[in-house]
Amino acid sequence: MTILDKAKSLTNQVAEKAGDLGGDELIVNTIIRAVYKHHRVNRLLEEKECDYRVSGIDVELGLPPKVAFSVARESE
Repeated sequence: MTILDKAKSLTNQVAEKAGDLGGDELIVNTIIRAVYKHHRVNRLLEEKECDYRVSGIDVELGLPPKVAFSVARESE
């Protein structure tokens, strides 16, 4: 197998994986896991009497997938 054939094979594999990123199940599972972590972290922050909470979640599906949490101070 030449280097060009190898590169073409790898390109096809990446294209297949990228196509899988739009799958509904993957999106749903990512959102469920992110929301679970959001609630869990907020509970832990409250237990530690911390004034900060996770206030938002951004989910970006790409290579690699990315979940970002926004943190804000609780108002008094």
